[in-house]
Amino acid sequence: MNVNQETDGPVQPTLEQLDTWCEQALSSASSEAREEAERRLRYFFPTFSETQAELSDAYGISSGQERVLAVFPTIKGPADAARLMTWFLHQSAKVYSQTYVVRRLRTLVLNHLGVMADDQKSALRKFLIYRCELV
Repeated sequence: MNVNQETDGPVQPTLEQLDTWCEQALSSASSEAREEAERRLRYFFPTFSETQAELSDAYGISSGQERVLAVFPTIKGPADAARLMTWFLHQSAKVYSQTYVVRRLRTLVLNHLGVMADDQKSALRKFLIYRCELV
């Protein structure tokens, strides 16, 4: 993850970094590389759907410890995450990136559609219909 020296906080990764992490998450021969890529991608593409057990398994946390999954600071909730995912789908033509983010977006929508505003639902619907026509 990049760090901005002036604000000392995380900055949006480049499109190339996201593409690389998606490819590693889906195709790396090394389980460590896959897990690291997945951890990085969850930070930028959260679904807000991971259970405590899944997080414990992913981060090696014992059941007695509580942990909140950190997300990129500009993402305040599911609608923000959906916007970032759709932006990325518009920007990247890489098969691994498309596959990874569509899977995350599907999980996000299935679990959080009820909390999205009608205009957000409409925009997401239009985007998904548009993407399906391109395939």
